[in-house]
Formats: sequence, structure tokens, C-alpha cells
Amino acid sequence: MKKYIRKWLIFIPVIIFSFIFPALPVHAEEHYDVYHYDKWQEAIPSQAGYSAQRAVSGQDLNTIDFSQPADLFMDTHHKLFIADSGNNRIVITDSHLTKIFKILTVFTYPDGTKTTLNQPQGIYISPETDLLYIADYQNSRVLVSDIHGQIQMEITKPDSVLYSQELTFLPQKVLADKAGNIYIILGNITTGAAMFSSQGEFLGYYGANTVEPTSKVVADYFWKLVSTEEMRSRTARTVPSAITNFDSDKEGFLYTCSQSASQQKDTVKKLNSAGTNLFSQLETTWGDYEVVYDTLTNKSYQSMLCDIEISDDGSINCLDITSGKVFQYDKEGNLLFIFGSISEQLGGFTQPSAVESEDNQIFVLDSRKNTITVFQETDFGAIVHQATDFYNSGYYEEALEPWFQVLQYDGNYQRAFLGISSALLIKGDFTGSMQYARLADSSIRYNKAFECFRTEWLTQHVYLIVFIIVLFMAVLFRSLRKKAPQPQSFADFTEKQWLNYTVMHPINGFELVRWKKTGSFRYAVMILLFWFAGTIFYHRVYGFQFHSEPDKLFNVIPYLMQTILLFLAWVAGNWAVCTLLDGEGKMKNIFLYSAYAFVPYVICLYIEVVLSHFLIRDEQVFIELIHLTGLLWSGMMLCSAVKTVHQYSFRKTLGAILLTVCAMLIMLFLLILILSLFQQIYIFIYSIYTEIAYRLKV
Repeated sequence: MKKYIRKWLIFIPVIIFSFIFPALPVHAEEHYDVYHYDKWQEAIPSQAGYSAQRAVSGQDLNTIDFSQPADLFMDTHHKLFIADSGNNRIVITDSHLTKIFKILTVFTYPDGTKTTLNQPQGIYISPETDLLYIADYQNSRVLVSDIHGQIQMEITKPDSVLYSQELTFLPQKVLADKAGNIYIILGNITTGAAMFSSQGEFLGYYGANTVEPTSKVVADYFWKLVSTEEMRSRTARTVPSAITNFDSDKEGFLYTCSQSASQQKDTVKKLNSAGTNLFSQLETTWGDYEVVYDTLTNKSYQSMLCDIEISDDGSINCLDITSGKVFQYDKEGNLLFIFGSISEQLGGFTQPSAVESEDNQIFVLDSRKNTITVFQETDFGAIVHQATDFYNSGYYEEALEPWFQVLQYDGNYQRAFLGISSALLIKGDFTGSMQYARLADSSIRYNKAFECFRTEWLTQHVYLIVFIIVLFMAVLFRSLRKKAPQPQSFADFTEKQWLNYTVMHPINGFELVRWKKTGSFRYAVMILLFWFAGTIFYHRVYGFQFHSEPDKLFNVIPYLMQTILLFLAWVAGNWAVCTLLDGEGKMKNIFLYSAYAFVPYVICLYIEVVLSHFLIRDEQVFIELIHLTGLLWSGMMLCSAVKTVHQYSFRKTLGAILLTVCAMLIMLFLLILILSLFQQIYIFIYSIYTEIAYRLKV
């Protein structure tokens, strides 16, 4: 009996907990990885902004199954239009996908003749006129009709000198602006969208992508400059990627996306009436940051956007055909959510073709499953959207509490850090604003908060600052009054004094060091170590207002290559070159004098790092001036060192330096060649080992 009593007592805490906490939000587990990106652009788990609710087929709407549906559009009356390409029809449903209002299969010309569609690929409804614009692909036309199928205008292949008559007219997507101008994406055109007036007159092309300036493109350009006409005719032309899809917002801006695996430029554009890309300065990566390995499908993919849609609140929804994911951004291009996948389960797709939104729902069309998946905004998504709307409208303080709620759901949500930083800056909490700006990896926001913090601190400590300046000037004046050592006292110089004198008098200094046969190997090594440490400080602890957050993992190898190995390559290359040019310098002297020459640059490196924690971006010119001073000073000393150690003329010194740089490049090439050779040998030996091990097991 006691045994059963103890067994039932276990359930008492569970029953009490269910009564005390009945209203805790519970989210369904998604059938795909829900993730976001941190400040190091690494994918991390996150909360879902949207959750897949159901997938609707044609049978669910009491009609025949969809067949290769190609496009969706939600009009201002909350009606969803579906371009059912395989069935040659336009299906009109309500926004909840519960009933069908109308199915358009036959359209009527003004003279009463009838026509049907043939694989329509695009659908658009003008909010001003409620006219339907249908990209009738196989009929090579765009139909403009009313909701009852009465054709108002038909656009076919233009008879214009601006349009090559050798090209076919294959409309895939269509859109109209507030002025009635019509934009058509053609399947064989890479020069932008074909633009027509409201009367159907061809005006030209709009929104063409630019060619990304890769090394191959630059090389081809220079090759064409020197090649003959016959050679240029046989050269493959470099063309930009074509526009894949587009949409417009309430303000009349046109958004385009391009589906290209080889070109990252102009993936998403926001175009004004003049065709200028307003997103050209954004640092946003549209889609995944890099090639991603999907654990569900065991495949690697790179984002290729097939559709773009602008929500009523300005959110930008991008559909990735390779991964089946929807990437949602706010109107400023900041990533909000990632959801969807390639799978057979709910929330996954096999061939996504279109995305559309309405209020707190997002619809994704699958042309292979022949379904429309409905995603519903979650509690987390609602809070993020509320905070984002406040933030983008300039109500930073009102957005503060929602941003903190966002962090309760997801403590690594980068957008929340930026919003909190902005709100704290408005409230006057500059230290807190700087802290959250660091978490958001926003050096611009950090710079604004630091400027306010510095102004406040200087106001509070003005007397202390004046005292420090007066004390510094007094010490500097006293040190300047000391007489510099006379030449007759050189015999009593210590190694430190020789180093100081060489830095301040590089021409005479190196000559005296050479003839006095002085120079400390210990000091030379210390200079290199200080250079090595200074380079690390420059990249790791530089003022955050100038640099973004450094890499999460620290690797000492790149810093060794930038300093120690680079210096040793200089010494070896200079010795090899100058030996052939009858130089008198030994490798030890080259090492010593070259190390001495780097002292000004190393000192300025540390000064830059220190000043970067006191100055703001508007004062960066002072840091650049110090950097330039260090480079010029060390460059002058290096020329003097080479001239002195080898007893060259000035002209021969410059030639020796240029040849030394060439020798360093040759050594780099040989090093890469040797490493590649060793890699091939390793692969060969390892393959033999695995083959022998397999044979022995068999």
C-alpha cells in the first residue's frame, strides 16, 4: 500500500504546476532547424518567428489539384490570387484559404472574342485600379483585365528599335507602378525588366543588374583592350545576372531579386523612379552568409533567391529556392527571421516558387507539391515586429521594453542589442548604450554613444585634465632644455642611446653605427617582438568605434606571418639580391639595421591603438596622420639602412629595395609550391596506406 502511495505522490507536483502555470506559451516543434546569426556571422539556434500551420491543396478548396502553380498575389481586398500554371487558370480565394471566389479560365476581348491562358507564370493586381496583370508565358503576352476577365489591354512583342526582333517575348513576371507603367521580366533578357507605358508603349529597360568586378572580369576587360577585332568576337561576353522576381511597396519603390549562384552583387535591390539602387551601400548578406550544409537533406547549398515580397509593414520576405527557406528582413535590411526548409514535412518544400504575406501570415507556394503552406506569426515574432516597428519609426524609448522581452525569448538576438543600445543612448545611459552596441557589433552606434560619454566625462573632469596638460607641458619643456649629446661623447653611448640616436638621425646614425661596429642583436629581437605584439593589439584591442568585433577564435599564425616571417623574408631576400649586386652588408647587419628602421612604425602602432580608445570617427584623421608618419619615417630609415649597410648610391639603393621585394614574392611562390607538393605527397601516401589496410582486412 505504501508503495502505491509513494507512486501517486510523484504526480502531485505535476498537478500543482499545471494549475499554477496554465498560460505559459507553448510553441510547436518545427520540422526544420530554426536559427539566426550572431555577430561573428555564425548560425546559432533561435526562436521561431513563424510557425507552419497547414498546407492547402486544390482539393482542400473543393477544386481540382493545382498543377505547377507559379505565382501568388494578395490584393488590397484580402483576396489571394493563384497563377495555376499547369491548369491554365487564375484561382481567387479568401485570405484564410477556406473558399474560392472565382476561377478565371476564359478571357474576353472588347470585340467579344474569347481567349484562354497557356501556362501563366505571373500575376499582379493594381491597388489603384484593381486590374489584373497576367504574364501569359506560352502565349507570349501580358493580359490586362478586370476581375471578371474582360481584357483591357494586351501587351505582346514590341515593334521597336529598342527591342531586338531576334529575341522572343516570354513574360515570366509582371508588375505595375502607381503611374500605370508596366514592368515585365522576360525569360531571355538580362538587361533588366522591360518597361511599358500605361498605354502599352515600349519604353526600354529598367533596373538592370551590374556585372560584379571579379578578377576574371577585370582580366577579360584588359585583354579586350589589346586584342584584335577577330579575337574579341570569339571571346565570351560578360553579362549581368537577370532579374528573377520583383515587388513594390506602398511608397512606390521597386524591389528586385536575382537568382545567381556565381554573382553576389545586386542580389536584392531597392529602386527609385530613376532606377538607382538605394540598397547599394547596405552590407546586408541576402540569404545565408555562406554555403550551408543541411543536416536534414545531407546537402550543401548556396542561397538563390527566386521571389521577393514586401509586407504591409515594410518587411522584406525573400524566398530561397535551393534551401526552401524564407528570409525576412526589416525595411532597413536587418535580418529578422529564417524559416522553412527542403523536406516533405509541414513547413518544408520541394520546389518553392512564390511567397506572399497578409497581416500576421505568410504564404509559400510549392510548384511541385502543388500546395500553399500557411505560416502563422508566433508570440516571439509578434514582439520582434512590434519592437522593430517602434525602432524604424524613431520611437526608440518605446521599443526598449519590447526589445528586452525579445531577449527573454532569445538571449542572442542581435537586432535586440542594437535596439536597446539606441534606446539607452536617447535616455542618456551612454555606458549601457556602448555595452549593447558591442553586443550588436555596431561600431557606428558605439561611436555615437562613446562621443556622448566622452563629452560628459570631460565636462565632469575639466580641472583634472587641465592639471595633467600643464604637468605634461612642464615635463616636456624640461626635457627639451637638456642638451643633446655631442659627437665626442659617442664613445660613451649605451646601446639604448645608439638606438635613440639612430631613430632621430637616420642618415648619420646608421653610418656611425656601422663604423663604430655597434648595434645590439638583443634590441633588434625586442623590436620585432614589440612589432609582433603591436600588430596583435592593433587587430584585437583597437578602439571599437573604428573596428568591428575581432574574430571569435584567436590564431597567432597570421600575425607571425605579417611580422616575423615577413621581416625574415626581407632580410633573406635583401642579402641574396645585394650579394649579387656587390653589397658589403652581412646578414647580421641587415637584420640589425632593418630592425632599427622599424622603430618609428612600431611606436606609432602603439600610439594608434591608445588613441583609438579616446578619439571618435570624426577625428580619425589624426590617427591616419600618425600612421602615415610612422610609415614614412620607417621607410626613410629603411632606405638609409640599406644604403649604409651595402655602401650603395641612392639610385642603386632604390633598385636593391625593388629587387628585394621581387625576391620576397619569388620566395612566397616557392613556399606555396612546396606546401602544395607536400600535400600531394601526403595524399598519395595516405591513399596507399588506406588501400593496404583495406586489402589486409579483406
